[in-house]
Amino acid sequence: MKRRDYQPIYDNTFHRHRRARRWGLWLLACLVIGLGVFGWQRWQHYEQQRLANYPVRGVTITQDSGYLDFQSLAKHYRFAYLQATSGATYTDDDYSDNYSRAQGADILIGVTHTFSFTSSAQQQYQHFIATTGHDTGTLPIMINVGYYDKYNNKNPNMAAQGQKLESLVRLLKTRYRQGVVIYAKQAVLDQFVKPVLPEQTCWIADGELGDHADHAKFVEYQANGTINQNGQGQTVGFSVFNGRKSDWDNFSQ
Repeated sequence: MKRRDYQPIYDNTFHRHRRARRWGLWLLACLVIGLGVFGWQRWQHYEQQRLANYPVRGVTITQDSGYLDFQSLAKHYRFAYLQATSGATYTDDDYSDNYSRAQGADILIGVTHTFSFTSSAQQQYQHFIATTGHDTGTLPIMINVGYYDKYNNKNPNMAAQGQKLESLVRLLKTRYRQGVVIYAKQAVLDQFVKPVLPEQTCWIADGELGDHADHAKFVEYQANGTINQNGQGQTVGFSVFNGRKSDWDNFSQ
């Protein structure tokens, strides 16, 4: 008589449980992905609804943005700010080319200087002049201010740095007669900028769309956005003008 091989009951049970566990994990993964997609779509819809309240939109551009077609940009955006200088020595590699190519497009241009805590106001001013000459666009000159290294709100010597910023703003306003806007995060504006420049026009960096004070003329809602041109994604910052079209017309004259 042939011997029969019996599989233990617990072995079948183990395989059933393992299959059930796999199905459960698969269903859970599908649920998580589905909820993620749904949440992303809802957020996008909400963002578009909020953007509808800001008819004037623009971009900030650096050498990291790569080659951009300004004619194409002008179809969707009203203004573009080009990174020009930083501190007393750095110049954006693409500033000159970007500025030249932007001239034929129906888009208003501004230029950006990044403030340095380690260079004097006069040194930064002279470097900006040497780099840009008269090629500063028609919009207010942007000064990008951000904490780094030891230069933050805990530094007891920041008052002197504030005076340096105030001096640079005054020098640029006097020479170019087109105004200055300070681009910074809200904390930097409150802690560092407003104590020395209480009435200064500002640009809220990495902010949220919503109600802002009148002195906040611009709000950046996406610092690292992407524009697709000729099948390639180009990195830019997305911002809005905090006002109506009529306000923009008055501001940009």
